[in-house]
Amino acid sequence: MEQAISQALPRAWGLTIEPEARRGDLRFDAVFRIDAPDGGRATVVAEVKSSAEPRAVLASLGRMRHIRSAASADAIVLAAPFVSPLTRDHLAQAGIGWFDRTGNMMLALDRPSVLIRRYGADRNPFSNPADRRLKSLRGPGAARVVRSLLEIELPVGVRDLAMRAEVGAATSARVVDLLDREGLVERSTGKLIAEVRRRPLTYRWTADYGLTSSNDVEPMMDPRGLDHALDRLRSGDDQYLVTGSAAARACLPADVLPVAPLTTLVIYAERPRRIARDIGLRTPSRGANVLLVRPFDDVLTKGAFVEGGIRYAAAPQAVADLLTGPGRSTEEAEQLMDLMAEQDPRWAA
Repeated sequence: MEQAISQALPRAWGLTIEPEARRGDLRFDAVFRIDAPDGGRATVVAEVKSSAEPRAVLASLGRMRHIRSAASADAIVLAAPFVSPLTRDHLAQAGIGWFDRTGNMMLALDRPSVLIRRYGADRNPFSNPADRRLKSLRGPGAARVVRSLLEIELPVGVRDLAMRAEVGAATSARVVDLLDREGLVERSTGKLIAEVRRRPLTYRWTADYGLTSSNDVEPMMDPRGLDHALDRLRSGDDQYLVTGSAAARACLPADVLPVAPLTTLVIYAERPRRIARDIGLRTPSRGANVLLVRPFDDVLTKGAFVEGGIRYAAAPQAVADLLTGPGRSTEEAEQLMDLMAEQDPRWAA
C-alpha cells in the first residue's frame, strides 16, 4: 500500500512510514505521513483486514472513525486483499479510503489537497477453496430469488421466499446468506427478511447477470425503423416481451420525458427466428437496431404488463437489462429507479 500511494503522489511529494504506529497506549496497523512541497503535512492511518465483506465493514465503520480520531489522523484507509464495489460505496459514504491488492485505491485529503482514485478488479480473485458459501448471483436459482426480493411483500421467510421464487429451500437460504453478508437485506430476530435494499441489490445482481452475457442474443435490423417493429409486434400473435429502453418508456408517466431516445429495441422471444420473420427483420451487415433475446430462464419474463397492445417486461427486469444493455442504458435505468423510489423507498439510492 505504501508503495502504491508513493507512486501515485507527484515526484516532489514525500511519504514517510512511522516506525512506531502508536499513540500513547493505542497501537495501529500502520501510520504514515504525507508531505507536500509547500510544507503541508497530513497523517493517514491504515486499518488492515483479512477480508472486507460489506456487512462486516458496515459494522466496523464506527470503530474506524474512532481509530482515525484516536490517531489524530487526517484520513483512514481500509486495506484488504479485495474491496468489492459495494464495500467501496459504504466506505465512500463514510469518508473512508481503501486499498486492495488488485489495484483499487482511494485516498482523499483536504490539506494538503490530495485525491487518489485508481481501479482494479470488481470481482474477488482470491477465492478460498475451503469457503463453500455462495459468492455469485449467476444462474437461474439466484435470478429467481433476486427477482422475487425486488417485488415481494415484506417481511418474508426463507421458505416462503423459496416457494415464491420456485426454487429449493437450500437455494433460497444460500442466496439470502450471500445477500445478508453483503448488507443488501436486513433480517429480524426471527430470521425473517424484514428489509431489502432494492437498488443496490439490482446493482449487485447485474455484476453477475448481463442482458447480452447471460442470454442468447441475435442482433437484427428493421430497415423501416423501430415504430414499424413495434406496430408489427402489436398486431402479431407470437409470444414475446419487450424489455430495455422501450419497457422503461412504457413505465414513465405521460408528463415525464425519457432521458434518451429509443435507438434499440430489445425483445425476449423463445423463437427469435419466427419473430424476425413476422416483423420483417434482416440480418445486418453492420450495426443493429433490434436485439432478439432468448432468455436463459423464464423468470426474466415474469410480471409482464401490457401497454398500448404491447407486452413489456416488469420494471425491475427492465432496469437490470438497461444496466447491462447497449447505449445510454444506465441513465435510463437510473430514471426508472428514481420513479420506482417515489412509490417504494426501498428503491431509493
